[in-house]
Amino acid sequence: MKFSIVTPSLRQLAWLKRCVRSVADQGVEVEHLIQDAGTGPELEEWVRGNSTARLAVEKDGGMYDSLNRGFARATGEVCAWLNCDEQYLPGTLEKVRAIFEREPETDWVVGDHLLVGADGALLSFRRATKLRPAMILTDHLYDFTCAMFFRRRLLDQTGPLRTDFRAAGDAEWVCRALRTGARVRYVREYLAAFTLTGENLSQRADPVEEARKLREITPRWARFAGPLLRRWRHLEKWVAGGYSSPPIAYEIFAAGDDAQRTRFVCEHPDYRHPWAS
Repeated sequence: MKFSIVTPSLRQLAWLKRCVRSVADQGVEVEHLIQDAGTGPELEEWVRGNSTARLAVEKDGGMYDSLNRGFARATGEVCAWLNCDEQYLPGTLEKVRAIFEREPETDWVVGDHLLVGADGALLSFRRATKLRPAMILTDHLYDFTCAMFFRRRLLDQTGPLRTDFRAAGDAEWVCRALRTGARVRYVREYLAAFTLTGENLSQRADPVEEARKLREITPRWARFAGPLLRRWRHLEKWVAGGYSSPPIAYEIFAAGDDAQRTRFVCEHPDYRHPWAS
């Protein structure tokens, strides 16, 4: 079983190095497709000289256009995307492969993820809960795409990601994919780490404009039921263990030029998102 991992890139070489290394040490058959919008020769030289990733350099219309271009080049049976500020944890792709091979009816695997700071220290643990379009559209995409993996057939059914979004196109695509009847397998394991760099795209996008576009595809009943849906999701999060955790140990690439992962242990993990008010 072959994986195709697409990474959109633009002027994030220091973070891309960690992302690339986290894909390369998974021990499975994987093609890593880096879709760069024109960072410059330093990135091109590093990728071609230090990895087996397939690099395409071309201007695009934003992150989701970049992803569409990458998936158009992908040849794997299982696909995913991993942004420059994200990493897979050790053994992630092997765990996902085992599930897909054992469960041919499963279209999509979704796992837990960690939020870490620029220094690699744990900021928050995030437990995956059942994806529901109404909850996503009236709140946010609470399960991160860095811990999502799907068969190519699902992408073929949904079509490309919408390129008119700047940061919420993943939420729209997830809702569209769910409406195809995709069979999702939730994994109670940490599969990836998302780094809060201070320059994450979700912090720079216009939240009003992104919310307006999502509202256009949100059923009227869901808009009115939004507060109730949030309470329901919080209950599901509590059942999933999303509000308390024993110590968490994890290994990531902590610096851009690190050749080996660094082990971190957080004795008192926090469930709160650092951006939450």
